[in-house]
Amino acid sequence: MSQERMPGPPAAELAATARVLLRDGTSGVLSTISTRKAGWPLGTLVSYAVDEQGRPLFLFSEMSQHTKNLRADPRASLFVQEAGAKKPQSAPRMALLGTVAPVPGGEAEAARAAYVAVHKEGETFADLGDFLFWRMTVEDVHVVGGFAQAGWFPAAQLAEGGSGT
Repeated sequence: MSQERMPGPPAAELAATARVLLRDGTSGVLSTISTRKAGWPLGTLVSYAVDEQGRPLFLFSEMSQHTKNLRADPRASLFVQEAGAKKPQSAPRMALLGTVAPVPGGEAEAARAAYVAVHKEGETFADLGDFLFWRMTVEDVHVVGGFAQAGWFPAAQLAEGGSGT
């Protein structure tokens, strides 16, 4: 089956839509590869913030199923929809595909600051020994910006605009 790009908006326009969705959102559905039911996807509602490069940051407990899944296989997808969308099927939305891994120790304070700036309750959880900051390295992005406004673009174009803040 051919993977030709269908006519639609240019990748730069899709990337701009994606940056706004990512910057304005605070939660999404993270799909990981299940360790409980091998090979099956598991979607969980998660909170996120973005770092200075526009990459999603998470604060996960070691007890959560998505953490167990990511430790076994870091591949994941984060689905984000326009905040407060009243008509979900016509609202802008996107799926980020990539890998999710713990933030290295030397970068943990910056991740903490970015996350807590969006999620104040994260301060309390971050102090518990069971929670770690995780970051998604995005590889590919699919955006639906509206009717006939959909397409894929590479992660590099998402990062070009940074976090947009």
